[in-house]
Amino acid sequence: VTDVDEESAAYDAGLRPGDVIQEINKKPVRNAQDAVEFTENMPDKTILLRIWSRGGSRYLVVDESKKR
Repeated sequence: VTDVDEESAAYDAGLRPGDVIQEINKKPVRNAQDAVEFTENMPDKTILLRIWSRGGSRYLVVDESKKR
């Protein structure tokens, strides 16, 4: 992750620059292209991410249906 909009649901969930997305909805992410393809046409507004952050792996739930 290179940039996260501070007004986004991803930021609210805890995603930060420098984090590495390992899975999206339990599908392994090998590269940025995978991440884009997995999230382009998602019918559900909730995304489960497994990320590598600060020396460990953890899960985040990004709920795009929640508006600030």
